[in-house]
Amino acid sequence: MLPTEHPVAYPRRVIDEELGATTEQIDREAPFGDRVLLVIDGAALQVIPLPGAGTLTIGRSSKCNVVIDSGSVSRHHANLLIGGKVEIQDIGSSNGTTVDGDRIAAEQKVPLTIGVPFLVGAVTLMVQTRAGSRRETTSKSSQLAALEQSASRIAIGKLPVLVVGETGVGKERFAERIHEMSPRRPASFVRINCTAVSEALLEAELFGNDATSKPGMLEAADGGTAFLSDVDQLPPALQQKLLRVVEDAAVRRTGGAKPRAVDIRFISSTSKDLSAEVEANRFRRDLYFRLAGATFTIPPLRDRKDEVIPLAEQFIASAAGPMGRSFTLSEDAKQWLSSHDWPGNIRELRNACERSVLLATGASVELHHLTITSDDAARRGAVPGRHRSATIPPPMGIMAPSAADMPTQVRATVAELEKQRILEALERCAGNQTRAAEMLGISRRTLINRLDEYGIARPRKRDE
Repeated sequence: MLPTEHPVAYPRRVIDEELGATTEQIDREAPFGDRVLLVIDGAALQVIPLPGAGTLTIGRSSKCNVVIDSGSVSRHHANLLIGGKVEIQDIGSSNGTTVDGDRIAAEQKVPLTIGVPFLVGAVTLMVQTRAGSRRETTSKSSQLAALEQSASRIAIGKLPVLVVGETGVGKERFAERIHEMSPRRPASFVRINCTAVSEALLEAELFGNDATSKPGMLEAADGGTAFLSDVDQLPPALQQKLLRVVEDAAVRRTGGAKPRAVDIRFISSTSKDLSAEVEANRFRRDLYFRLAGATFTIPPLRDRKDEVIPLAEQFIASAAGPMGRSFTLSEDAKQWLSSHDWPGNIRELRNACERSVLLATGASVELHHLTITSDDAARRGAVPGRHRSATIPPPMGIMAPSAADMPTQVRATVAELEKQRILEALERCAGNQTRAAEMLGISRRTLINRLDEYGIARPRKRDE
């Protein structure tokens, strides 16, 4: 039952047509809490303010508190249990209630995550925080959190999204969050790297091959989300083919004539000013406007200094967990983390934190664990400006430990970690050494030195 102190303040009025109340009118009424329920049924969207506590009935019957007029919804389908957290309880419905891709058992109570959709029958619902509510305090104060709050509203539709930002700022993770907050969450999130080695290879990967009956990655994204990484690198001919897919909602495999219908939500990323690429005739104007239905610009980490320490603590905890260890950051380490400009953005920060976990011998991550130079710099006497490491050099006046100061096992682990990062970067950049070096936050010459040191075959120069 609803709280007795607010017997008439009930969101049912939002959807009962005979009462004539609108969502906007109800949203301003004081008795409601700071959360809303979104009901997305095809093109129809209801925004229903929720009470601070109580139990709401959901179903097709007009006697339910939240009425959903859909054949897939039972007359009394589920209960929404509201308190400090929000839970959903299926009441023996015919078509079930699905949370996190799993159909829940009858009478089972399952907690719901704010901003993550769930299904009542075939209708998508989502609990969301109301804009301007008291929950949106310090934890929502960062720039990225504010962007994610806006993205949560865009996520419920099919509008294409363009994510812009420097290398390493977390564009792919932001795209994943949009997918996770969308009704497409149970389906695939397909990553497509537009910097493939050759146009022919990329075309086959994207569209598939009719002669070999091999589906492409766009077909694999049917029903879900296709993430086009570095979309500015897409060759002109493939831009035209992609435009047809977006406009026709159908894919034609290479060498084939029969279109295959697909339902795809496109999210693209770029580190360039795509509108400038359009003006320079390097990117199709019509495709740009098709992909940039909503544009989010991720600020560099140097402009999000309030997030550095929490992110560092998160990365350290994640790296230390499998080792059965835990660490705290020293005050000197925190001060340096907050003052560093992080040209490599989040990727550079993650690398520094993962390395510090391997180097720390006590319970604290110290400054020199974060600022250590590489083995080859130590062998060369750490000559300033000469083959500096992929990692962060120490501040002036701070002597970082050399390779000789580290135990053999730790040196080997650090080397293996660095080698793995290089291989991952080369794979993601399709062998392009210049782009891989940018991704790692090092010079191209330093990358070449690492390839030689670790015995990694250098990609042929024509791939550059």
